[in-house]
Amino acid sequence: MKRRDFLSAMAVGAMGGLIPAPARAQASRRLVVFFLRGGLDGLSALVPLEERWYWQARPSIAIPPPGEPGGALPLAKGFGLHPALEPLRRLWDEKLLAVIPACGLPSPVRTHPEAQRDMESGLPGDRHAAEGWMSRLLPLLEKNAKGLTLAVRPPLIGQGKPGLRNVQPTGYPPSIWRLERPAAFAAFDAAYKGMDALGRMYRQSQITLRNKLVELDREISVSAGGAPSVHALPQLAGQVADYLSKAPDARLVFAALGGFDAHFQQGAGSGRLAEAFLSLGKGMEAMAKALGPDLERTAVLFLSEFGRSLRENEFSGTDNGYATLCMVLGGGVAGGALHGPWPGLAPDKLADGLDLAVTVDFREPLAEIAQRHLGLDRAALAQILPGYMPTGAIRSLFNAPPS
Repeated sequence: MKRRDFLSAMAVGAMGGLIPAPARAQASRRLVVFFLRGGLDGLSALVPLEERWYWQARPSIAIPPPGEPGGALPLAKGFGLHPALEPLRRLWDEKLLAVIPACGLPSPVRTHPEAQRDMESGLPGDRHAAEGWMSRLLPLLEKNAKGLTLAVRPPLIGQGKPGLRNVQPTGYPPSIWRLERPAAFAAFDAAYKGMDALGRMYRQSQITLRNKLVELDREISVSAGGAPSVHALPQLAGQVADYLSKAPDARLVFAALGGFDAHFQQGAGSGRLAEAFLSLGKGMEAMAKALGPDLERTAVLFLSEFGRSLRENEFSGTDNGYATLCMVLGGGVAGGALHGPWPGLAPDKLADGLDLAVTVDFREPLAEIAQRHLGLDRAALAQILPGYMPTGAIRSLFNAPPS
């Protein structure tokens, strides 16, 4: 099926009953941003099949190779897709999805609030940032352009003047990834009861373990920032598309989703992270279908504050890392391709000897979207992302400038 035929097919049943936008709005470009809070594990989503260090570092959570039970789906040369993300392969095959495999902040920031602040402000390192890059972008669009954020609390990305209107999402469960398993602890406690020396060692280790779990539990709650679970994405995607169709002047939408802070029992081809990926894949495909032909003039950006550690931790999970993948969905993207260099996982290529290194600054796709998708010039870009000079690392992200 050809790309345009696919877009037309997605429109059947998806656009019925919606208020048609005027001709001027049909020619206008829109941007939707989904922030995946918690730190998306890009090494599980996009599996580096030819990196032996990947298998060594993740003995229990590495995604098996293609052809094995729970194995990766072949995608691009040297890379596979997590099996729960199968809907993304369909979008990839139709050239509607582009992937940046090693994207992130210009230097490592491994605490969620600080990393999220840096990405939402577009001003990495500015601890006092009080406005977001989408708020700076909005007045550079058409005179009556509108923007909307969907969050429990107004996010930094939409704050400033003029700012984006915030609406609290309702009816969605919060993102909760509980760590401690009381039943399991009780079973071990009973097994070691009465074993004097061994029992004392066990009890002391459990005190240390429980303290760390409580700390991680608190971090996971903070990382989500009250955002709905990623399991809400399939429904939320339809509502975002409906809003865009019914609001002729709508140009910008931001929504955050939690559920990716995978410190504990992450799983491989199945498990907790696989469940999150299943909802992510279904939600992204739902977004494409709900937009229908309007996907041609819409860019949908998916980004996360950082990735996960290369090595799995003692809880069969991963810790806060550095680079992760960034995805752009849309009719105008150069889809079906990876964009930007892959740094490799050899020990001498890792950031701080620990994590996947960043090769594409997160502001690079923002710059490409502003210039190639929204049609803004360098002067406008300097207002959106002060002090940032695009490197051209992903200059091929879009097929052509807006007409």
